[in-house]
Amino acid sequence: MADSDNELFLKVQAFLENGCGCAQGSKEGPCSNQFTLEAVLSNLHNCLELTSGELDLVILANIQAFLRVDCIGEKRTRSPRCSFYFQSKPICREMFLHLYGISYSRFLRIKEHYKVHGISPRTHGNASRVPSNSTPHSSVADVHAFLENYVEENAIMLPGRIPGYKSDDVKILSSSETKMSVWKVYSSTCEASNKQAISYKKFIQLWQEFFPNVVVAKPRTDLCLTCQQNTAKLQSAANLSEGEKAECILAQQEHLNCAQAEREFYKFSCSKSKETLETLGPEALMNLETRDASTLSATMHYSFDYAQQVHIPSDPMQPGPIYFKTPRKCGIFGVMCEGIPRQVNFLIDEAASAGKGANATISYVHYFFENHGLGETVAHLHADNCAGQNKNNYFLWYLSWRTLMLLHQSITYSFLIAGHTKFGPDRCFGLIKKAYKVTFISSLYEFAKLVETSSSAGVNKAQIVGTHDGRVIVPVYDWVSFLGHYFKKMPNIKKFHHFTFSRESPGMVSYKESVSSPQQSFMLLKNPADVPASGALPPIIEPDGLTEERKQYLYREIRAFCKPGTEDFVAPAP
Repeated sequence: MADSDNELFLKVQAFLENGCGCAQGSKEGPCSNQFTLEAVLSNLHNCLELTSGELDLVILANIQAFLRVDCIGEKRTRSPRCSFYFQSKPICREMFLHLYGISYSRFLRIKEHYKVHGISPRTHGNASRVPSNSTPHSSVADVHAFLENYVEENAIMLPGRIPGYKSDDVKILSSSETKMSVWKVYSSTCEASNKQAISYKKFIQLWQEFFPNVVVAKPRTDLCLTCQQNTAKLQSAANLSEGEKAECILAQQEHLNCAQAEREFYKFSCSKSKETLETLGPEALMNLETRDASTLSATMHYSFDYAQQVHIPSDPMQPGPIYFKTPRKCGIFGVMCEGIPRQVNFLIDEAASAGKGANATISYVHYFFENHGLGETVAHLHADNCAGQNKNNYFLWYLSWRTLMLLHQSITYSFLIAGHTKFGPDRCFGLIKKAYKVTFISSLYEFAKLVETSSSAGVNKAQIVGTHDGRVIVPVYDWVSFLGHYFKKMPNIKKFHHFTFSRESPGMVSYKESVSSPQQSFMLLKNPADVPASGALPPIIEPDGLTEERKQYLYREIRAFCKPGTEDFVAPAP
């Protein structure tokens, strides 16, 4: 028995032995003699397990049941008397207070509450009163807006998850930053905006409340979940047996060997593509706009990925007020040809966005092949392991469709190991990001020009998806519904990293788990005799555009930050 339970037991025992001092019991004795120690303790324990509000309602029910109400014609008393009962036996007030574990002053407060409000929960007088030292709502909203914009511009999504975090949507800031440095940026931003900055302690508290999934990376943070798990085991190897240590080391070595093999395969594919172009000479890069598909007898390698979206306008000399706003957004999707090298960056204005799902990703890749590709007969593609965008059945259907339509003779679609996915597009995105941070950008067209000049070698090229007024340049097609009539889903595609499609095997996909794994096959077509018509394309998905509320916000809050002459490109009048 715990000390508190023991004290309660002794207190009740002493009370029953001494008696309550009334004469309401049998033979005019104390009413406490009518009850056993066990009965009193049982009722008292039940009451102590209730919350304060629940116990208040129990007492209020007793008061309503046993409070004497003056009848018409009787002399009115100053205060209505209250009779008390327990288990149908009359008891005194002292016994009642001990049975329910409350003080007399609390009983009086509950009784007064009953006179005014009846049976209803009691609320503290300060319940709806804002403390004088509370943080103003406007300051809290400013912190939320600042962190939302800061995270959107500087944090990266973790491919796996950090051990100790239940969610897999963890975002990490660079290890060169600290929470203190972020708070200092916030403070200087407030100063530039003539706003009141909150303390560092309160800032961290709100950070944990609004963005608990945003963490600062440690210098040795590994982005691969498997590497993290194996490293954690190795760090605690002192508590493992020799056999378990050997298994852990072997598992980590096999994983690293697999990741290295996939990396070497990626590098080899890029180098072969470069060698092919060097052999073909400059003629291979001429007249690309008019070249038909599958007319260049060569193998070309392409990589594609999404980058973090950017905000327009963006002024490096005035970071203050804009941090508390949500400027116009622009997404970036890059397709890189490592052999040239050159990357076409699709700039997706907020008004022309159709999301980042399979339809949008496939449509951008399709547009690239039609307008920026080299017309090769054999294509080798590399992407990361994002299931919603790249690694899904819909993309497999599309690549199989390309071979059926004779747009390629053969396509190989490969993925790097999750957590080890740094590749060509990330380098080009880094060049854009570096230029973006030091340049005043005030329209989509200025951002397109920045992309073109972000590399002295001319690696980056810009392709605007849609204009500020909603005019679509790169259409997004409904590939999912269109191809779903002809193709079926391949199970467990997430565990495989290489898929091959060939004109010689229409509708068939060959796949394997790693570079050195044995190859298997799967028929994607529901009916090999039923294929899409040649030249037929899916229906176009029209972008939703900006809502009226968003237009009003941009005009009211963002227009003032634009360069003169660019206001209507970013925040036109609704």
